[in-house]
Amino acid sequence: MHIGSVLGLLLFLLYLSELFDAVAEFGFTGHVYADDTQLYISVPAVSYQETIERFVCCLERVRDWTASNRLKLNEDKTQIIWLGTWNQLSKSLPQSLTLWNGTMLQFSTAVKNIGVLIDSQLTMADHIAAVCLSGFFQLRQLRLIRQSLTPVAVKTLVHAFISSRLDYCNQLFVGVSGRLLDKLQSLQNAAARLVTAGSQKI
Repeated sequence: MHIGSVLGLLLFLLYLSELFDAVAEFGFTGHVYADDTQLYISVPAVSYQETIERFVCCLERVRDWTASNRLKLNEDKTQIIWLGTWNQLSKSLPQSLTLWNGTMLQFSTAVKNIGVLIDSQLTMADHIAAVCLSGFFQLRQLRLIRQSLTPVAVKTLVHAFISSRLDYCNQLFVGVSGRLLDKLQSLQNAAARLVTAGSQKI
């Protein structure tokens, strides 16, 4: 859920403090980071219909609260996702819902949370794929100018573009499959080859 504001980070969080009370009325838990507000609720898969109705009512309550506090709820930027096991997600859950103003929201298979792609089964597969895609692209770009850079410059750029992305929120990689970890390892290996032997092909 995206709420626009011109306030600074700290003032904005203080400004939103009352919003959590409004969200709690519908059984949701709220989390705010900068201008992104996230709502969570844990329910049995069989209760999906009631949960959707509560969610729509909660969003309407949030919209009214933001409007009365000179903020704006951007429905177009609002993302929703079902999280669960494969068995739970295969129970013919609806893939869209309609808000009070006729806006239709499609359930996503992955949503971005503070720069991390969260998929429906929390496998981290989408995030790792995005990290590897971006990382190998950056390595190919660096390889084109490798001969014009000093070893220190190469190392600095690799740390900035590759290592930082591998390290970002890496606690979330605990428990992921070995196949996915191998993809991250291959990116790290390619980065190491560029630093130590720029003539090797990536």
